[in-house]
Formats: sequence, C-alpha cells, structure tokens
Amino acid sequence: MQFTIIDEAIHNIRVYREKGFKIVGIVPHGMVPEELIVAAGAIPIRIALGGRDEQERGDKYLSSTTCPFGRATLGFFEEEHPLYTLIDVLIVGTFCNGVQNVANYLDYFQKASVPLILPHDRSNSSFNFYIYELKKIQAYLENFTGNRCTPRTFTEAIQEYNHLRLLLREINDYRKNNNPPIRGQTIHQLVWQAFLLGPKIMIPRCEKLLQQLRDTPKLYSGTRIFLTGSGITLGDSILEVIEDKASGLIVADDLWSSMEYFLEDVPNFTDPFIALADKYFRKTLCGRMIPESELRIPKIIELYHAFRAKGILNHTLKYCDSYAGLKPEFRKLMNRQNIPVLELDRDYAEANIGQLQTRIEAFLEMIG
Repeated sequence: MQFTIIDEAIHNIRVYREKGFKIVGIVPHGMVPEELIVAAGAIPIRIALGGRDEQERGDKYLSSTTCPFGRATLGFFEEEHPLYTLIDVLIVGTFCNGVQNVANYLDYFQKASVPLILPHDRSNSSFNFYIYELKKIQAYLENFTGNRCTPRTFTEAIQEYNHLRLLLREINDYRKNNNPPIRGQTIHQLVWQAFLLGPKIMIPRCEKLLQQLRDTPKLYSGTRIFLTGSGITLGDSILEVIEDKASGLIVADDLWSSMEYFLEDVPNFTDPFIALADKYFRKTLCGRMIPESELRIPKIIELYHAFRAKGILNHTLKYCDSYAGLKPEFRKLMNRQNIPVLELDRDYAEANIGQLQTRIEAFLEMIG
C-alpha cells in the first residue's frame, strides 16, 4: 500500500508539472494551510516519508542525536527520491529543530525554500503574528506562481478541504464501534494519501470507502489504545508492530499524521487568513504549543473516553523536541485521570523492534 501511494503521487505530480503547476513541499507538519497554496494556484505536498536507510543517509548531514524525521528527510533528498525531486519549493520554518535542520541543508540539493516563523503560544499577539507570516507566504507564492489569491480561490480551496475532512471524520467514527471495520493503519493510509494526492482524488475515494464500510465491513479486534506523541511517517513500521504483531487496536490519536489533520474544519469567516489561523494555529494539537493544559491535554482526555480506549501509547521519536521533554508532565496528568501510559522512545532503525513489541504486548496484557 505504501509504495502504491508514493507511485501514484509521483505520477500525479508529473502530470501537474506538465500542465505548468508549481509543486510546494510542506515540512512543518500540520501548521501550514494547504488551502493557501491551492489558492495561489500551486499543488501542496506534505513531507511525510520516513525510513531506516534514509535516516542513515541523513547522518552525513546531521548528528545521530538529532530528529530522525529531519535526518530521514535529508536522506530522501540525498538519494534523489523521485517524489522529492519533483518539488519546486519547500515551506520550512521554526516548527521544531528537525524542520529547521532540514531547512539548513536544502541548498546542498538546490532546493528553494521559504520560512514560516511559528510562535509557541496561542496569545492574541501570536495569533496576529501567525497571520502576518501567512501573508508573507502568500506574497511569495503569488510571485512564484504568477497567480493571485482571490476571495474565490480561497473559498473554493477551503470548501474542498473541509469536504475531505468531513468524510475522514465520518470514516474515523467507525473506530468507536466494539469491533470496528477500520483501525489506526486505515486512517494513517488515508491521511498519507491526502497529504500526497489532495482532495480531488481523495474525496471520491473516501466516499467509496464509506459505502463499503456500510455494506460489507471488515471487523478488527484487539485491546483498544490511544496513540499520542510524534507523528508516524509513510515507511515507518510501528503501526504494524502495534496492530499486527502485538494485537493492539489503535482507536484514536492526536497525531499530525492522522486525526489532527481532519478533526477541525476551517471556519466560514469573512477573512480567509483569520479562518485559516483559527484551524492551523489556534486549534493545533501539537506538543510544541504551550501550555499543554490549554488544549492538547483536554482534547486527548476527551478523545480517549469518546473512543473508549483502555490505555495510551506515548510514542516519541528520539530527540523530538516537541514531545521528548513533555513526557514526565504528561504521565503525571494521565495518572491523575487513572489512564495507564506506556512510553515508547525510538527512531526508524529496526534493530529494537522485537523489544518494542514485547513491551507493547506486556502493556496490552496488563490493561486488557
């Protein structure tokens, strides 16, 4: 499935390029509005690949004590992966150290980039600064593509992505069932496809899946768990370890690579920048935003109970500055709620997969 997604994305991007569209890569995970890129007449691609071999290639540029996602991303550029070579410009910025490290080395691969500076709190001044940064990106994209963002292009892009998010929420709600027809791998595969293929392809695909779920659902079982922490990249095996090997069932999460992508719509405000900032900045669930108690922790507790999870896997990529330092406080807050937590610290290397599986199995047995 993963290679099929990538191959399809490469084909589609080549078609777009032949038609004269610019391809814009998004590195800062879930805080860059795809709608802004589409409104400027370009095609957004979220950088979401990860892998052991590419992580090792990235060690040529970054220390092994830095973010595995950042190292793997540079590794994909190093090996001239066909998906990444098709990107014309990348939006980078201050999302986290991993994203900043990627930006520092893009010149080696002759890739243009534009930074998006992201505050760490949701105050009014930070909200207004984020809007200022979006307008800076707008000006860059308009100059880069030769197109103007208009109220019409904003409205059409927002409506299209909101439609996709609605369908993904309807699909995701099946995870509330006792023996759901979907699981964590299902939702991640859909979101990865959304990252790389866009709503024009994914809206009819999601509509077809919804009909299939109503007609002939496949049922999954296992110990119901909530997944939080670092996002899961396309090419990572951790979801298979949890659900296929350890017999867990991921029923909900707050990850940029999954549910955070579609939990909130862009509201119907007159000013498109205020609307985009409301979803992508004010309502982001990323651990980089402070304080955690303001939004992320209450949302995790809400989703945990709504999807009837029995425990939490707190998955952290090594040296992920957005989440690594939050673990003690997170565990303390979950203990107050009598919610069991297992911490998983890892990178994309597969040498410790067996140990991880054993720990997950013991945790699931304890809470099951």
